[in-house]
Amino acid sequence: MAKLKLVAKEFKKLNDPSDKTSKHIKYVCYVQSSSIPQEIEEWMATNPREQKMSTNVAQKIKNSLAENENFHELNRGVLMSSSSAEWNNKTEELIITLDDPELHGNIDGGHTLRAILEAKSKNSLSNDRYVFFEIFEGLETPVELAAARNTSVQVDLKSIAELENSFEVIKQAFAEVDFAYRIQYKMNEHYNEVDISTIDVREIIAILLMFSQEVYPYKNSHGILSETQPIQCYSGKEASLRKFLYSGGSTEKLQKQAREKMIRNMQPIIKDIFELWEEIEVSFASISNKAGKRYGTRKYAKFDANKVVGKSFFKQQDLQYIIPKGLMYPLVGAFRALIQLNADGSYYWQCPPSEVWNKIGQKLVSMILDEKTENPDVIAKNSNLWSNLFKEIYIFGYMK
Repeated sequence: MAKLKLVAKEFKKLNDPSDKTSKHIKYVCYVQSSSIPQEIEEWMATNPREQKMSTNVAQKIKNSLAENENFHELNRGVLMSSSSAEWNNKTEELIITLDDPELHGNIDGGHTLRAILEAKSKNSLSNDRYVFFEIFEGLETPVELAAARNTSVQVDLKSIAELENSFEVIKQAFAEVDFAYRIQYKMNEHYNEVDISTIDVREIIAILLMFSQEVYPYKNSHGILSETQPIQCYSGKEASLRKFLYSGGSTEKLQKQAREKMIRNMQPIIKDIFELWEEIEVSFASISNKAGKRYGTRKYAKFDANKVVGKSFFKQQDLQYIIPKGLMYPLVGAFRALIQLNADGSYYWQCPPSEVWNKIGQKLVSMILDEKTENPDVIAKNSNLWSNLFKEIYIFGYMK
């Protein structure tokens, strides 16, 4: 619990006008900016995005704060959720009580708060600068309000999902992988950490869904190989996210149960999937060259006399050739042909995917590089290629 002490002017209480039994109370006031404590930074989890302070919008807020005495009228202000707010009309002291980090804290106006705290830390904040505050008491959840208020720059679906704790099963599944700290679950997360190359959680989910036998079963109900290919995992990351969040039923409870069941069933192979991605990305060029395909001549390879031209996606290994995701998705996704299910629904491999890659990798890359186009995006959307790669691995895995 925290009790934030601020100085406020013109404090007003507003009860819900449409529901007299509602426990929702809204307070509005002008807060003296210099009185906002640094401690408020610890209560930002209710804001659906991280604050990116290098943007034009953030810079305008900083400039307005420095230059305008009527900043409180020009700025949209700060929205807070609290367990209570108490104001002393004699001392003008405002005490905002915060109990639950998932319920109480900043909901909107995070950039304004960051700008104020930054100016305060530099001793450049004038005492005559005020900022408009809205404080809600009695909210059961900040999610709906956050989604409605964060509209100046549209909040993406993953940020709202993170606020709803929809990624907890993903966080648990990836807790032990070495790139877990780089996964970005909401807008601008890790942006100010210059040494971190972020991985959008939608990319993680899209890769997982390629292997999901709930979302993309490779056999139909009659045991016949399906012609449906998970191309949308490459072309529609937002659509993949929606499938992850909303498949499984019409209620939030059923949807939560479905996604948690899916990830837990996949848990035995999850680490292998991303190890496979890494192995293919790092070795793709050399295997192509062994197959006589001279990968470095492709424009998208960006080969430059053996210089390092990039990093591998997950483990950040030095690369002398770039392997576009348009090549990676259909190739990695084809290894779903090796999935088997135990009686309890958990996944296992028919045979180790790394073994298959080492045995028939040259044939697989030749199938990709023999495509008439050199546009990776076109390659990634070629359903025949997806199907042929899948069948090649299926045949090897089950008939070797």
